[in-house]
Amino acid sequence: MKKLLLAATPLFVSGLIAGAVLTMSGSARSESHLVWRPLAEEIVRIIDGAETSYKAGDAEAARRAVAKAYFGVFESRKMEAAMRITLGAKHTYMVEKRFGELRKAIKNGESAARIALIADGIRIALRQDAKALDEANVPAEVFEVKQ
Repeated sequence: MKKLLLAATPLFVSGLIAGAVLTMSGSARSESHLVWRPLAEEIVRIIDGAETSYKAGDAEAARRAVAKAYFGVFESRKMEAAMRITLGAKHTYMVEKRFGELRKAIKNGESAARIALIADGIRIALRQDAKALDEANVPAEVFEVKQ
């Protein structure tokens, strides 16, 4: 019996090590494959800047920042395409519409509270959608144009 236990020990230990490596690599894999959450946070930072500019009285800088968040990141870095395919066209349209609402509210000189409300809606939607895309393992490369 003692010989059997000694013979089985290396298999047991190597199994534990292999299990630990798989568990650790699985965690590292999921963390290293976060594509959409960091992108969403980049957009959120730009929206934050737009809101700050607006509160400081610079509506033009605020509008430029919203355009940069939408065209320069959301659309050009393919988050919009990933959402449209993965989460649906109707849902994506509703998120896109919020960017337009924010630009229009800034242009119309609406209250800072109204701007904050719209901006919060964009932040919440982007973070939720980015999480859903990452959890679905949607790669950014799928949406790159090959020329």
